[in-house]
Parts: sequence; structure tokens; C-alpha cells
Amino acid sequence: MKISKNDNKYIYVIVGKNIRRIRKEKGLTQVQLADLIQYNEGTIANIENSSYQTFSLEFLYVISKKLDVPMVEFFKDID
Repeated sequence: MKISKNDNKYIYVIVGKNIRRIRKEKGLTQVQLADLIQYNEGTIANIENSSYQTFSLEFLYVISKKLDVPMVEFFKDID
């Protein structure tokens, strides 16, 4: 899915890509991440693939704590 930087949903695309990057850097599969944060693995897949375009700051906070990364990491490369 191609979304313009001017689209309000652009942030979800960037955050999803950064979740994928961080998850892979930590050596986790989507299933492992889902188990770790107690979410459905389909949710993780949809967020990473930009087909799930709403999630909460609480969701990001949980991932940041479980993966031991600052929340700012999820917002890298946003212009």
C-alpha cells in the first residue's frame, strides 16, 4: 500500500515498518512478539504490513517496554 506523506495515515506506515525493523533486530518472529506482548499475531502482521491503521500509544508503550527500546525508535524516518 502506497500512502503519501501528506496522508494522515502515513505515520502508521512508518511506525509499522519500524516495529518490523526492531522486531527483526531483536531476532523475534511475529508470533514471538505477539506472545511477548500478549496480542494476536494477526494484529502484529497487519500493523507491520500497513493494513491495520489504528493502534494506541499504549500498544507502542507495551512493545517498547518488552523490547527495551525507547518509544522514539518507532517514529524514526518520519519527515
